[in-house]
Amino acid sequence: MKKTIFFIARALPCFFFMAKINKKGPVPSNLQNNIFEIEDAKTLRILSAVAYCELKFERLSRKRAFRILFIAMILTSNISHAQNNKSGDQLEIGDKIPTLSLSNVINYSDTSVMFSTFKGKAVILDFWATYCSPCIAEFPKMDAMQKHYGKNIQFLLINTYPSDTREALEKFLIQQKSKITDFSLPMVISSTTIREMFPIKTMPHYIWVGADGRIKAITRADQLTDENVAKLVAGLSLNLQIKKD
Repeated sequence: MKKTIFFIARALPCFFFMAKINKKGPVPSNLQNNIFEIEDAKTLRILSAVAYCELKFERLSRKRAFRILFIAMILTSNISHAQNNKSGDQLEIGDKIPTLSLSNVINYSDTSVMFSTFKGKAVILDFWATYCSPCIAEFPKMDAMQKHYGKNIQFLLINTYPSDTREALEKFLIQQKSKITDFSLPMVISSTTIREMFPIKTMPHYIWVGADGRIKAITRADQLTDENVAKLVAGLSLNLQIKKD
């Protein structure tokens, strides 16, 4: 602010006097005093131009600072909005699966199980629904992998469709067992807790969890290969194409 006042104070006399000076003529006698000590109109015009440039530069600097401040405010607002939109319970890559009770489980030794039961082994959560044909098409491959790796991995079929009742899934399970010998994959019936923690928009949808209980990847069906599953079981780093809804 002090700089602006200084520039204005410097420029105003020049602007005022220039209006009264002939471009080629001498400086009027009333301007030849000890205050300014300007000998000709050319010098006064130069001083005036310099003062004008200083004012213009100051104005541009202020505009630039305002633009930067405005952009920073927008970015801060967007980040805050994104953080507010994210559910407090929603999990992402790198997060650890919290204490989670899986109730209403079928095709398993118990009807309910704590996720912590699978501590120390790799887990792949397959989110599906009975209307999702691409999801169901992956069941034989996952069942084969489950049998191959045994206790080192656990595939869990997490149903996300509220209309898929226990009765409907039990009928569906009978059909699968008629197609896949000794079909062994547990099915978890849809629940509000699971849908809130894992807000799935499109399927197939797979969440890869390491033996340390942390989410390693979130992918589509094309990443579910023998090579990638072997890396997960071995605790190796995964470089998978991440699914973004």
